[in-house]
Amino acid sequence: MKRKFDCKRIQILDDWSLRTKLYILFIFCVLIPVLATNAVFYQSIKGQIEAKEQSRLNEMQQRIRFNLRNSLDNSLYVSNFLYTDATLNRFMESKYRNQEDYYFAYYDMLSGNNLVRYYYSYQQVNQVTFYVDNDTFVNGGNFIKLNDDIRKSEWYQALMNTDDQMLIYSYFDKQQAEMSQTQGGRKVSIIRKLNYFGKQQVEKVLKVDLDYAFINKSFKNEGAGGKIYIVSDDRIIFSNDAQMNQARKPFKRMSSMEPDASQSIESIPVVSENWQIIVRGERLDFLTEMIDSRSNLLLLVILNLLVPTLLIWLISRSLVDRVGRIARHLDQVKQERFEVITEPAGKDEIGSLTHSYNMMVVKIRNLIEIVFKGQVERQALELSKKQAELKALQSQVNPHFMFNTLETIRMRSLIKDEHETSDIIQKLALLLRQTINWGNDLVTVEDEIRFVESYLVIQQYRFGDKLQFVIDVADPDILEMRIPKLTVLTFVENACIHGIEGGSNDGVVEVSFQKQHEQLHILIRDTGVGMEEDKLALLRNMMLDPSLERLSELSSIGVMNAFIRLRMYFDERVHVDIVSERYKGTTICIKIPLVQAS
Repeated sequence: MKRKFDCKRIQILDDWSLRTKLYILFIFCVLIPVLATNAVFYQSIKGQIEAKEQSRLNEMQQRIRFNLRNSLDNSLYVSNFLYTDATLNRFMESKYRNQEDYYFAYYDMLSGNNLVRYYYSYQQVNQVTFYVDNDTFVNGGNFIKLNDDIRKSEWYQALMNTDDQMLIYSYFDKQQAEMSQTQGGRKVSIIRKLNYFGKQQVEKVLKVDLDYAFINKSFKNEGAGGKIYIVSDDRIIFSNDAQMNQARKPFKRMSSMEPDASQSIESIPVVSENWQIIVRGERLDFLTEMIDSRSNLLLLVILNLLVPTLLIWLISRSLVDRVGRIARHLDQVKQERFEVITEPAGKDEIGSLTHSYNMMVVKIRNLIEIVFKGQVERQALELSKKQAELKALQSQVNPHFMFNTLETIRMRSLIKDEHETSDIIQKLALLLRQTINWGNDLVTVEDEIRFVESYLVIQQYRFGDKLQFVIDVADPDILEMRIPKLTVLTFVENACIHGIEGGSNDGVVEVSFQKQHEQLHILIRDTGVGMEEDKLALLRNMMLDPSLERLSELSSIGVMNAFIRLRMYFDERVHVDIVSERYKGTTICIKIPLVQAS
């Protein structure tokens, strides 16, 4: 039972095409294992990368919190010391009789107290300004009189509207943005009421402006591989994002940005507010760390997928193409077309199968050529001979009586001294005997020349001086070669009847035998009326596919009959060329291989 099941399973596999089997091997043995391995590898690497990225973001967030807290603490340090400075408080509380008294007091305060100039040494502090509601003050340096315009300002209103004595406030100074090309208009300031020493006679406000450009630059340097946003009340105060960090434009809103689920948010208390530190890491792509080393990634892809795919594609193409080629040629064998596979076969099993197929086709073709075609040609030759003999028998009426009659006429001509007539009758009798006797169809060139000469003498007796002829043999060895009987005579007869007899002028018939390029060249040329173009084209067309059945298409069958007999004896290696020009004559060249003619 198990063996039967195994045989059935193998038979199912045998029914699949070779291409399908190779595809299945590729999918289940290469593609799926590689994808599964890469998926496991990806999950492992992805987890490590995410953990590493989260650790990096946490470290970045800690550094940002430390730097931000350091910058704010330094500014608060300046603000606290100025807030508790008694010398400054007395200077701002005092009334001055004139500007001269004010300047003396101002310089005395500076000479005895360097706090203001000292705190400018902190890089995080950009500007320290005292706003004093004292009419005896002169605007200049770090001291400005508190007037109605200042009370209407955004930052002052924010201070007055809060219960806190100190706040940190960020705003956009449009006037400064228009006046300064370098600093821009964004400001972050620590603002407080100067009421440390109890009830005061004048209103005093201290504003410490942070160095926005310096602090923001530190975030730019920190933000490699992620985006940093310091947010206060939905306003992005500091950032390393160039789109959000344009100092000559108002602060951007965090709500205007698309949310990011992977961002990290931390709140820190800053004076009177809670600022948010938002860090957004770069999105993780497939094998992010491998991308940092492109050579490793490229090597991994080549080893895992491209090399196996390429090898399987090349092997499958080698197998499928050659098997398909053999299948196509076998289909042609079904249609009795035996063609050899000429493409490179290879040295494997399929190559051996191809060589075996070629040997089989060659043997089949040789078998058909030798047995089948040889038999057909022999049958055609016998049939042609029988038909010729039948025509000869049908054309003769008591040949013995006719030959005896011709001999009687010849003897009577000799008695009357009519020797010319006697010679003509003798040659005519010779031709008749050879025409009737088909026992041996192959004759020597010498015998064929004797027939041709006898015929031309008879025609010359008939036409008189109108017909002249020349017979030339270039090599004596040619006389011993053999050709089908009366083939040359047929072409000569055609030249006399259709060429010379049809014209009004004298004509010449030339017959020559010579050797050229391992061939026997037989040339029959006449100077008669030539052939019409349509008749010449029909004759040439029939010579391309000669057959006895097509003889009825020609009015004169002699030339075609002779050509068929030549092909029967010498196969397709005999060539007959016909050249004819109207009123100038016709030339027929017969080319027979010397090996066969010998």
